[in-house]
Amino acid sequence: MAIIMIQTQASLTLMSNRLFIAFLFFPLLSFSQVSDAQLWTGFAVSKKNNDFKFSVSQEYRRFENFSQTKKMFTEFEAEYELIKDLSFSITYRFNQDRNHEYGGFDFNHRFNFDLGYEYSINDIDFFIRTRYQVSKSIYDSDKINRNKIGVKYKISDHFRPYISTELFYQFNNIRAFNRYRIELGNRFKINKTNSIKFGYLYENKFNRINLQRNHIYFINYSLEI
Repeated sequence: MAIIMIQTQASLTLMSNRLFIAFLFFPLLSFSQVSDAQLWTGFAVSKKNNDFKFSVSQEYRRFENFSQTKKMFTEFEAEYELIKDLSFSITYRFNQDRNHEYGGFDFNHRFNFDLGYEYSINDIDFFIRTRYQVSKSIYDSDKINRNKIGVKYKISDHFRPYISTELFYQFNNIRAFNRYRIELGNRFKINKTNSIKFGYLYENKFNRINLQRNHIYFINYSLEI
């Protein structure tokens, strides 16, 4: 009788352990985690006039391990320095996004409302930005709050590496944080008016049905006139 009880207890313990392991790994088995490599390229032209700065930019992005066009967009921005180191800007973007289901591209519009602050200590710059983003397409609309913080270091007049992190909060559909980014880059100043920004960005999309991690490489050219 004692032997039967010991065997029964051992079986129950083994079953409990298996259930615990299954419960522990269930989230990993229930959702597919997609990983992709992307390339973002673009150029921008800007003009500063007293406390105002106006710019226009064009960007082209590829995904599916650089094999397909993801989106193209044109962006217009107006920035105003409220007080020293504190600025406000409004951006309009006209997007052409790849339609994964039917092919071709969908057009949508996006507005950004930014408030940014930058503080310098010797050759180190600390910056923070909060953004309210509104996107509108034929099918739906998005309202997102994005908060970004980072630090830049001026090695020389030509090399200015930086690191930043950004967190996304979705207002519509599901009210939750659902994406973050970590960015490592460098702005190489060619001369007084020309510069190139390049680097790597890690993006993790969570709290959604289609989980995704993106490894993004970017290079952008800027001209100040």
